[in-house]
Amino acid sequence: MRWKRLLRYFYLRFLRLRGTPPEIARGFAFGVFWGMFPLPGLQMAIAILTAAVFHSSKIAAAAGTWLSNPITTLPFTALNFHVGQTLLGQKWSDLPIDSLRSIEGFLALGGDILVAYLLGCAVVGFFGGLLSYGVALPVVRRMQKQVAERRHQRRMRKYRAR
Repeated sequence: MRWKRLLRYFYLRFLRLRGTPPEIARGFAFGVFWGMFPLPGLQMAIAILTAAVFHSSKIAAAAGTWLSNPITTLPFTALNFHVGQTLLGQKWSDLPIDSLRSIEGFLALGGDILVAYLLGCAVVGFFGGLLSYGVALPVVRRMQKQVAERRHQRRMRKYRAR
């Protein structure tokens, strides 16, 4: 019951976001982009800063980073590695899997692996941001239209009740 109430609260807060649909969708896309990078704790701050620089919704940018969470981190990490290695012409068989069990082991792999991973993060983040913008823009437009229609209907009911 508590989770349901919390989700409803955030849904209603999202409905009340101020800004034009492109500003909100752009902010969300920035959040998705930065959410692909391995910067726990900094993803949200960087997304909000980017949204501020490009006059986008800072709240939507923060929400976009939530795509990266403890459940999705492992699949996104694997995807980012795969994309980066493919673009650089590296093979998964060249990667010693035991080294990925700790941050220290990961860092000991050297710059090639790090470059492949960060390149994958950038590419997946870029296309994820584009996709999320394309999805968020019509959704935000529809939601804002529905909110405006409901607000208008409430005002008309009050006006007629006089």
